[in-house]
Amino acid sequence: MTSSLSSTQQTRDDAALNAERLIPEQTAALVLYYRDAHMPGANDYDYSADMENNDQGATVKIYDKGAVPWREGPSAKTYPKGAKVLYTIKLTSASDKDGDRLNSTYYTIVGNKVYYANSSNGIRKTGVTLAEMVTYAKTHGEVNRVLKVAKNTQIIDMRGKVTLTDKDGLTTQQLGTLVALLKNPDWFKNEVQNGEMYYGTHYGYGETADYQYITTQGDSTSYIWFKRKGNDVTIKMIEPTENQSVTGARMTTTHTTVTNLINNYYTSEDEVNTYADQLKAEP
Repeated sequence: MTSSLSSTQQTRDDAALNAERLIPEQTAALVLYYRDAHMPGANDYDYSADMENNDQGATVKIYDKGAVPWREGPSAKTYPKGAKVLYTIKLTSASDKDGDRLNSTYYTIVGNKVYYANSSNGIRKTGVTLAEMVTYAKTHGEVNRVLKVAKNTQIIDMRGKVTLTDKDGLTTQQLGTLVALLKNPDWFKNEVQNGEMYYGTHYGYGETADYQYITTQGDSTSYIWFKRKGNDVTIKMIEPTENQSVTGARMTTTHTTVTNLINNYYTSEDEVNTYADQLKAEP
């Protein structure tokens, strides 16, 4: 996109956005702008247009990477080596033009590179320097968008504040651990100890589409699928009877609540988090 600002104002804006002196609010707004400009379809849609809304601002939250609330960060926790925190940014004023705007993202910073959200609910494997992002914004005359949002951005540090008792703050690993302790605790604990327990999200079709799961990567009986909606949790498993083959077994569906899981199926928060921290993202 080409800026409609006067050349004088654009020169002032360019001088105000310096990669060597970025404040956190500017960094977050810059990442959002750059991500929007590099998403599939960006050549046809101005995804970052909402950054120019009147009084536009944003909320930035900082999380420990292992304690990012459900649906706040990447489904696949493929963080780059050395990553410790995750930043989320969301514009405070959004457009009603669904599909033509991208008003939030997440990212982490390792060294001098930013790793931001990809189009598959994960994190890009290749990082981009802030200097590259600043140059891109200046080249395309959109520094004003970054500065406008940064001026009205609030930063909230959530590190150390998301706990197991905060139901909305459960990570996939924490919820999966609680579900496993409910359904098959001995199997789960043994496989975690052996380093063979994985987690992920089923982005496919069928009965478990969009369900999260834990698994030892064996046959279908090695999976526990679960899906949360508010306080309700739906759990699906293949459980053959004693004389039944795996292929002949039907999938069973049970229901519980997050409240019930938290109140009844862990000895201590530290125990659950110890298990959760050992789960591996399925490749």
